[in-house]
Amino acid sequence: MDEITSESKFIWKLILQILLLPITAIQVLFGKKEVSDLFAPIKEIFTFVFEPRFTISMIIINIIIFIVALFASNSILDLLIMRPSDLLQLRLWTLITAGFLHANLTHLFGNMIALFIFGRVVEKELGSGKTALIYFGALIISSLFSSLIHLFWLGNNTAGIGASGALMGLIATAILLKPFYLTYELIFPLPIMVVGWLAILADITGVLNPIEDGIGHFAHIGGFISIAILCFLLGIDEKEKLKKGLYINIASLVAAGFLLYYLGII
Repeated sequence: MDEITSESKFIWKLILQILLLPITAIQVLFGKKEVSDLFAPIKEIFTFVFEPRFTISMIIINIIIFIVALFASNSILDLLIMRPSDLLQLRLWTLITAGFLHANLTHLFGNMIALFIFGRVVEKELGSGKTALIYFGALIISSLFSSLIHLFWLGNNTAGIGASGALMGLIATAILLKPFYLTYELIFPLPIMVVGWLAILADITGVLNPIEDGIGHFAHIGGFISIAILCFLLGIDEKEKLKKGLYINIASLVAAGFLLYYLGII
């Protein structure tokens, strides 16, 4: 499997290349280096983006489908959107097709950024095949979980679209596999488990204090818990990593809770 660069390594390497550009330019003038060496930062960015093959493939597919959907008729889109009643009508394809539809550019952009950040971490650790298993497995499980909640608890037939359930499966996997991996998704470098906790907290808050925010919190939670099912399809080594990551996350959460309590924040 090809090595996938971490965000920290990429950023520091890119900064160094940019700082060395004046020196590289002088070396080019004296024939010590090729003109192509001046474009090393661009090449580095291109490599970084396209290293995780499954992740970038899903991003491209989601973008293409979003554009195509702009010109599709409502009758076609209606066949692809997932509604809880689809389970009773055996329209099971919507469990997957709805995951490739997005309401607007903001919805698409937010999901694709999260997919790029967390997808590349999982793909770096597990490879493309197992990342695909988690992505589509979480998509299906989260859709099932949300549909059952809406059908038999909330008693409504609220439609759902978006890749969020699949993303939450990747987030859960990433924070268990590499809890201390530094991500720059929120600009400042943070352990990926902290970013994952914030996402989980937002969904728990959304369930406990329901408002019309247009977010499928139950689908998100279904995506989070899907890894508990999907981990049985992974190898022994991956299961051990996930178990160790779970202990680290729990211990870190307890320590953070005590610290926040000591500081009087909670």
